[in-house]
Amino acid sequence: MIDISKDGILHLLRRLSGSVSGSRAHEAVVQIQSLDRTSSFSDYERSCDLCLDLMRQAGLSVIEKHDFPADGRTKIGDWKMPLAWDAGEAVLEIAGPEPVVELARRSRQPQSLIMWSAPTPPGGVEAEAVLLIKEETPEEIGSLDLRRKIVFTSRHPGEMKRHIAQAGAWGLVSDWLRNKTLTDAVQWINTWSDTPGGWAMHESDSRLFGFTLSRHTGETLRRRIEKADLAGEKVRFRAQVESRLYAGSLHYAVGAVQGTGPGEVLAMAHINEQGANDNASGAAVLLEAARILRRHITEGILPLPHRTVRFLLMPESYGTMAYAIRNVERLKQTACALNVDGGAGAYDSDQANLDIVLDPMCCSDKTADLILVAVAQSYYNEIARRPDKWGLKKYTLAGDNFFCEPMIGVPHPWLDMGDGGDYWHNSEDTPDKVDPRSLHDLATVTAAYLYLMAAGEEDSLKRIAAETLNSLADDQRRLMPPLPATGILIRDNGTEAVRPKRAIVGALTLDGLPFEQWEVVDSSPRWWSPYLAAWWWANGHYSIGQIAGLIRAEFGSEPGDLRGFFEFLRKQGYVAWR
Repeated sequence: MIDISKDGILHLLRRLSGSVSGSRAHEAVVQIQSLDRTSSFSDYERSCDLCLDLMRQAGLSVIEKHDFPADGRTKIGDWKMPLAWDAGEAVLEIAGPEPVVELARRSRQPQSLIMWSAPTPPGGVEAEAVLLIKEETPEEIGSLDLRRKIVFTSRHPGEMKRHIAQAGAWGLVSDWLRNKTLTDAVQWINTWSDTPGGWAMHESDSRLFGFTLSRHTGETLRRRIEKADLAGEKVRFRAQVESRLYAGSLHYAVGAVQGTGPGEVLAMAHINEQGANDNASGAAVLLEAARILRRHITEGILPLPHRTVRFLLMPESYGTMAYAIRNVERLKQTACALNVDGGAGAYDSDQANLDIVLDPMCCSDKTADLILVAVAQSYYNEIARRPDKWGLKKYTLAGDNFFCEPMIGVPHPWLDMGDGGDYWHNSEDTPDKVDPRSLHDLATVTAAYLYLMAAGEEDSLKRIAAETLNSLADDQRRLMPPLPATGILIRDNGTEAVRPKRAIVGALTLDGLPFEQWEVVDSSPRWWSPYLAAWWWANGHYSIGQIAGLIRAEFGSEPGDLRGFFEFLRKQGYVAWR
């Protein structure tokens, strides 16, 4: 029996904190990111294999590697799986007029080649550069002569890809960067879908290569094109891309600290992304937490928990969906899941504070959230003496923290620390931006939380959860409102009383449904919004009118045409009326 009290939590945290090694976790960050930064699926498998080896070193048991399709066709839930992609060298240069200038080389900067770029013919292509200088509409792009040319734009290449490909261009070059203060960084682009709001490339998507440039290089190039235009000349690009698009596989790794009885606690962090913060750091935190728990249990410092603690390292969203669909029965016995994603940046930066992202309203049991709050509160207030280093946030979907949705029903909080700057998806997200002290804090909080949830008795956990809720300030408590009583949500009229029921688990993506057939929405609803929340409430228990009331309670407003949204989903076979 473990002590589930404030003093007991503090004692556990002190014990674990003294053993956690931020430096060891940082070594794992370096190893994982060195493979994932290439974005090639062959290296993604090597990264998974590395994680399996690190799980063995941590002393985990039941270590398994699982494959799932990356063929651009297979759907798991409503997510169509990516098409596999490997890349070799890729070079972009100004071929003329003189002087010849190299603009990008993948072997020097892997992020400069857009993920899923199509190969050029052997020997590459040389083509006129076309500068887009304003927010051209799809119709305006379609009216331009872009056939066998290479387009240069300052817009996000994912937004432009479909229209540029339809116009017959060879490729696309962009100096778009989310963080405008980083003049020498390049943005990593991992969205190459033809669907608005889409993500991965599918088998049916258009083939196009793309390069990203730094803002400094982009400005220099823009001036050169404009100067050539004034002289009556045309700048020409030369591009060579060695890549392969094929039907392959992706992989996820699982390992466990075995408990003495039934039930599980799940910890997850995604891999196969280019950044050290996002998200090699999350994987490293879980591996360090696993190592410390296994060591303390083996040495008799901590008793074996009665629930198993399972660790999952997987490709973001796609791997999580594969795990969910293949482990429906296991998830029914899972008390909670924890997602670690977002970084472990410079310790003293206010952009590297720990946010606990809470569960949405549709997850009514807040015990798991509140135990995580209790752990963070004790650690940062009493041990780190930095009460400013943690806070709470309302639910948003990171990609993986969706097991809270009612058809799965597993509370799923998310630890999001931040990278110490805006290095999201750009080439500056390197291991030197990850702070071992932040890794230490994250691994300590993670290990303590997992152990409490695995070893604690339900009554004790609910008691400390209630005490923690009462200790929060009013503005913090408002972030986890209770489920409103159904009867007072709305008064149904005849058109709003039908109850939609879905049969698909997870986020609604509309993958595989041609955009021309979409109604109501004009972008994939895969990310957190009132439409996705409405989809999750469509379990056959709530009418459309009641769902509207629930959306108002959580978001403050509702979509303008919720009835039309569900009519569209019904027509396409996504929901049925009850």
